[in-house]
Amino acid sequence: MSLRAGIGLGSVAPVDLAPEPFFELVEAVEDLGYDSVWLSDSATLGGPAPLPTLAAVAARTRRLKLGTNVLVAPPRNPVLLAKELATVDALSGGRVLPAFGLGIDLGREAEAMGVPRGERAVRTEEAIEILRALWAGGPVTYAGRFATLTDVTLAPTPTRGSLDIWLGGSSRAALRRTGRFADGWLGSFVSPDELRDCVQAIADAAAEAGRKIDDDHYGTTLFAIDGDEAPAELAAVLRLRRELEPEDHVAFGAPALRRLLDRFVNAGASKFVVVPISAHLRNWLEELREVAIAPFEHQTV
Repeated sequence: MSLRAGIGLGSVAPVDLAPEPFFELVEAVEDLGYDSVWLSDSATLGGPAPLPTLAAVAARTRRLKLGTNVLVAPPRNPVLLAKELATVDALSGGRVLPAFGLGIDLGREAEAMGVPRGERAVRTEEAIEILRALWAGGPVTYAGRFATLTDVTLAPTPTRGSLDIWLGGSSRAALRRTGRFADGWLGSFVSPDELRDCVQAIADAAAEAGRKIDDDHYGTTLFAIDGDEAPAELAAVLRLRRELEPEDHVAFGAPALRRLLDRFVNAGASKFVVVPISAHLRNWLEELREVAIAPFEHQTV
């Protein structure tokens, strides 16, 4: 099983987008040996827009994979989305890792996105079908509930011919959707025990659909705090799942992250997005890598 860990930026703590400090941070993530960098997506919660930011990151890095955690699919035109992702993939030499979701269940956020709740799932499923058809090359004709295409050919296409599509979400419907449509799953706000159940539910849904998702295509997002208290930005997000114990997805200190990674690996995860929170981020990234991530990646599973 392939074990990988990347860094999530801008989801619950501000990130300085002034060119010098931002690119110094991104280059540190690559120099320290992390696998990937991930940007979240929202209309109202702050943080940089993921696709233009990842295009800029592509120009300043050579190895880092570029992930979205997660890109809100329902409000986006699927043809433009296919083209934008393929373009960033081409500029990066094939390093794009798209993970999609329906969006955050907050009133202000949902209102700003402008898609009725009952339409979000079917729009996402249609988008996945269209993305894959366009990335495969050749003219695409498609008639769906929300999208109609006639002889549309995409250029550019992804570097390796297509892109794996991962989905987020841990509801029953989200897990079934992942099993039926996705190449992988990236959870968030789940405990190790919950992740184990999610993996099984996805595998069952995939089998029912005559599909199989690779065993190493399951992951989750974890928070790593340099201190003993969650900052206000993270505390507000954690309240979205008050019933989840913080120690099941939040690590206070690098040794705690190492232990938490072990718990999730034992539950069936092998891909991780670690969101680092510290006033001294460069030093914290180095400590996380040395104490938690590097030993974790070298273990045999």
